[in-house]
Amino acid sequence: MEKEKISNIQLAFMMYLMVGGTSILIVPSFTAAQAKQDMWISPVLGSVFGLLIVWLTWSLHRMFPGETLIQYVQRVLGKALGNAFIAVILFFQIDAIGLIVREYAEFTVQAFLSQTPLVIIIASIVLTCSFAVRAGVEVIGRFGLIYGPLFFLFVLAIFLLLLPDYKFTNMLPVFGLGIRPALKGALEPSVWFMEFLFIYSFYPAVRQGDQTLKGGIFAVALMMFTMVITNFTCLFLYGEATANLTFPTLSASRYISISDFFSHVEAIVMALWMLGGFVQISMWYYSLTLSTAQWLKLDNYRFLVFPVGLLIGVFSIWTAKNFQQMLKFFPTGGTGFSFVALLLMPLLLYAVALIRRKFFFNKY
Repeated sequence: MEKEKISNIQLAFMMYLMVGGTSILIVPSFTAAQAKQDMWISPVLGSVFGLLIVWLTWSLHRMFPGETLIQYVQRVLGKALGNAFIAVILFFQIDAIGLIVREYAEFTVQAFLSQTPLVIIIASIVLTCSFAVRAGVEVIGRFGLIYGPLFFLFVLAIFLLLLPDYKFTNMLPVFGLGIRPALKGALEPSVWFMEFLFIYSFYPAVRQGDQTLKGGIFAVALMMFTMVITNFTCLFLYGEATANLTFPTLSASRYISISDFFSHVEAIVMALWMLGGFVQISMWYYSLTLSTAQWLKLDNYRFLVFPVGLLIGVFSIWTAKNFQQMLKFFPTGGTGFSFVALLLMPLLLYAVALIRRKFFFNKY
C-alpha cells in the first residue's frame, strides 16, 4: 500500500513527537497530585513500560517483516478473535486521537483564543493534519526530523531560563513518603509511553538495514528525559502546587523575563506546541487511517483520510462535555483501558504468536 520510506532517525523523532506535546502539557499536574516532591521520579519509572512496548512491537515486526499488526493479527488469533482485537485497537485509536485534538483545542482556547468557538479550532487542526496524512509518511518523517530536536531544545530552554526563580529545596525529602507515591504518579506517564505501540504502522516504511530497535529506545530515553526536565521545571517553581494547575508548563513559561527585554514568550510557546501537536496528531491520524484501510483490505488509504478526519472531529467533541470532565477521565477510566489495549492485548498476541511458532512450527 505504501512505497514511501523513512530513516531510523526520522522514526525516532516521529515517535518522540507522537507523545511529546500532550505529555508536557498536562502530565506534570497528574504526577504532582500523586507523587508530590517525587514527581520527577515518576517518568523514569513509567519509561519501563515504554521500553517494554518498543521491544514488543520490534519483536512482532521481526516475526512478520514488512507487515503491520493489522495485517497479521488474524493469522495469529484466527478470524473472529483477530477482528475483535482490531476493533478494540481501532476504537482506542480514534478515541485517543479525539482526546488529543480536544486537548490542543482546549489549550488554544483557554490560553490564547478565548473568544474563538472550540469547533473552529478542532476543524482547523484536523483539516491541516489531513493534508499531511494524504501526503504520506515521508512528509511527516521529514517534518519530525526537523522539528523534533527543536522541540527538545525548546523544553530545555524553558528549564534553563527559569533557573534564577527556582527553589531547589522543593524536591526534598526524596522518597520522604516512600516509593509508593512515585509509583502512583508513574501510572499516567506510563500510559503515554505505552502509546509507542502504534509505531507498528511505521515499521514497514523504515528503510532496510536501519536498526529500528535502537531508534525506539532512543525515543523512549529522550521522552523520559523531556518529562523529567518538565517536571523539574514545575516542581522547582511551584512545588506541590503544580497539581492545582491545568497547564503548569505554560504557566511556568510566563515567568521568563531576562533584563526586561525578553519576556512574554507565551505566544512562542503556543506556536512551538502547536507544531509539535501537528506531528503528534498527524501520526495518530495516519496510523488510524492506514489500519482501517488494511482491515478493510483496500489498496489505498488516501480516500479514507477525510471521512476518518470527520470522525476524529466528532469524537473530539463527543469525548467530554468540558475540559474538566476530560481531565478526570485520564486517571480513572482512561488508564485502565490503556493498560488493556496497549499492554495486555499486545502481550497476548505476542505470546500466542510465539507459542504457535515454537511448538506448532507454524510459519504463518
